[in-house]
Amino acid sequence: MALALLTISLAPVAAQTFEVLVVSRGRLLNETEAARSLLKAEIELTAELQRRVDAVKAELTAEEEELTRLRATLARDTFAARVAQFDRKVRTERRQTQRRAAALQNVFREARLKLLEQLGPVLEAVRVDRGASVIINSDQALAGDPAIDVTDEVIARVNSDVPMPEIPDINSIEEAAMAAPDPAQPDQQ
Repeated sequence: MALALLTISLAPVAAQTFEVLVVSRGRLLNETEAARSLLKAEIELTAELQRRVDAVKAELTAEEEELTRLRATLARDTFAARVAQFDRKVRTERRQTQRRAAALQNVFREARLKLLEQLGPVLEAVRVDRGASVIINSDQALAGDPAIDVTDEVIARVNSDVPMPEIPDINSIEEAAMAAPDPAQPDQQ
C-alpha cells in the first residue's frame, strides 16, 4: 500500500499554460488622451502661476527701490519700520508662492492617481478578452514576443472608455493654496 501511495504522489501533474500580456505603463501615462490633457493643463497652469509670481516680484522690486530712495529722507525709526513691514510682506509672498506651487502639484498628483485607478478596469477587460492570466508592465519583462504587448489596445480603450479628467482652473488652485495651513503659522494647524 505504501508503494501505491508513492506511485500516486509521483504521478505527473497536468501542465498548465498561462497567457501573459505586457503593457507599457509609461506609454499609458504619456500617450492616452487623458494623460496628455493633464500634462497640457499642468503646463498651462504652471505658466499662469509663474506669471502671477513674476507680477508680484515686479511689485516687490518696485517697492524695494522706493524704500531705497526714501532711505535718505525718512527718519531712522520710520525707515526701519517700513523695512520690517516690507520684509514681512516678502516672507508672506514667498510662503504663499510655495503654498500655490504645492497645491498645483497636489492637484495633478491626485489627478494622475485617479487616472491610474481608472486604468485598472480597462486592463482587466483586456486581460479577460484576451484570455490572459496576467498583464505585467513591459518594463519588468526581460524578453518577450511583441505580439503579447497590448499597449496600443489599452490606450485605444482608455481613450474611448475613460472620461477626461477634471482640470481645475487657476482660481481653484489659489483657493486650495490659501485653505492649506501656513507652515509659518503653527496655531492654524
